[in-house]
Amino acid sequence: MKNILVPIDFSHASNVALRYTAELARSIKATVRLLHIHTPVISRNNPMSYLITEERKEAENENLKKLRALIESLGERYSSVKWETSVDSGSVADVILSYAKKDVDLIAMGTQGISSFEKILLGTNTAEIIEKSSCPVLAIPVSTKPYAPRDILYATDYAPGDWETAKALTDMARMLDATITYVHVTREDDEDELYKEREQIDEFTKEIKEKTDFTRIKSRILSDNNVLMGLDSALQDSTVDLLCLSTRKRSLIEKLYNPSVTARMAIYTQIPLLAFKL
Repeated sequence: MKNILVPIDFSHASNVALRYTAELARSIKATVRLLHIHTPVISRNNPMSYLITEERKEAENENLKKLRALIESLGERYSSVKWETSVDSGSVADVILSYAKKDVDLIAMGTQGISSFEKILLGTNTAEIIEKSSCPVLAIPVSTKPYAPRDILYATDYAPGDWETAKALTDMARMLDATITYVHVTREDDEDELYKEREQIDEFTKEIKEKTDFTRIKSRILSDNNVLMGLDSALQDSTVDLLCLSTRKRSLIEKLYNPSVTARMAIYTQIPLLAFKL
């Protein structure tokens, strides 16, 4: 992951995302592209837009200064990180998705916590970006401290695309000196069936190790009728600091953030979520 796009609206949540991403970028030697999106009262397509052209330019220049000031506020610790800044106007989701097509490997966004995750389900910009982005999206809770993840949990159902995400994830984990645990939640509770499940995930992770030459990989099988609760048991009393899921039609992320159980699963809002699109 060489280029990380971070949308900045100057809120506390986006500032948290900036600091977390700065730490990540420092560890994996990535370029961070900060993007501020201004939504004008009159769109560029409006015949009257010429009336506020000068005001728009002034706003863009002012916001560029604010982005540079944010970078300077991070201090010398992140002096090795390469920074780029951009200001644009339009629909937030549309602009982010457009910029994501310009050689971007990851979009990192701040989230407000449980209320924000509830909003994700209701069709906010973050949900649209996770759904439509061709590159991974990292959702960073507002309570997150700046750190580079070391203990990564990837929830898998052995989808064909999981092999592609495994390559990207192991490349990142190798640079972070991190460990990846692949977990599969099954409804099976019969011991013979669970044995078969363990064999399957062991074969799955063995192949990943062979194909990527990365050995810091573990695996777990969890038996639970509810995927959400199964993942909760994997996170409880653990040192996991990054949760990874893949998104697709009726994906794990939909099951995880079911509105009816979100309030009971506030623990997830304390852990950054990396969503891969298959």
